[in-house]
Amino acid sequence: MSYKSLLVHVDDRPSTEARLDVARMLQERFDAHLTAVYLSVDVVMPGYMMEHVPSSVLEAAAEERKKQAKQRLAEIDTMLQRRHMTVEMRSESVIATDYIDRVALHARYADLTILGQPEPGTDDAGDLLIEETMFGAGRPVLVVPYIGLPKGGKVGSKVLAAYDGGREATRALVDALPMLKTADTVKLLVINPKPGRHGEAPGHDMARYLARHGVKVEVAVEKMSTSDVGIGDAVLNHVAENDIDLLVMGAYGHSRLRELVLGGVTRHIMGHMTVPVLMSH
Repeated sequence: MSYKSLLVHVDDRPSTEARLDVARMLQERFDAHLTAVYLSVDVVMPGYMMEHVPSSVLEAAAEERKKQAKQRLAEIDTMLQRRHMTVEMRSESVIATDYIDRVALHARYADLTILGQPEPGTDDAGDLLIEETMFGAGRPVLVVPYIGLPKGGKVGSKVLAAYDGGREATRALVDALPMLKTADTVKLLVINPKPGRHGEAPGHDMARYLARHGVKVEVAVEKMSTSDVGIGDAVLNHVAENDIDLLVMGAYGHSRLRELVLGGVTRHIMGHMTVPVLMSH
């Protein structure tokens, strides 16, 4: 198993640069086909409002949006040339309500989709984009911090896998196998192991499974406070203390009236991440 098809989401945010840095690294590591998708938003007014807006105003607004999208695509092309990247570029205009579903559609045809962490304090739909792409596409996502890569600029040389023995965490580890097999070190972190989810030695059954795939792995087991924030902080502390450059974890969530909500630990880490996070559900 390898990553032969990668997708990177590019947009108007400055963090696009960091996503392209990661995409270039993984494209070279796995000799993968890389697709970049850029979606511009075509604002659609309700019919009752359009009746009162002159057609010339609507046409001017549409032309301005096209101009802005064209300018941004030119900027992205410059970023790609500067990195000497060969990329299949896809761009299209969509209405706002279709934006996230369209990204998820493209993600279905990629082994791994590279997305950006929303900047704290912004009210964009970044969190929802991550959730819907992962849940809706049925594919793993790699979320890149908006601040860029950690010192050293590597991804996946030192990996921490947060493992609770559940389905989502197991899925994440399997989806991350190409990264794990090429890593220098992999630590499997088990916090507060629950009876029935592990064998006699928590984490060791999974460690043996990974070892059979050529992964060099060690297991660490911790018992601590059971709060979501406490567990999230414990994972982040391991990241900082061990110079980790990739975190692998399952995304925990539930569906209620079509709204998909990430679990507390996942959301805490998404809000405080300092290294790329590979997630599956």
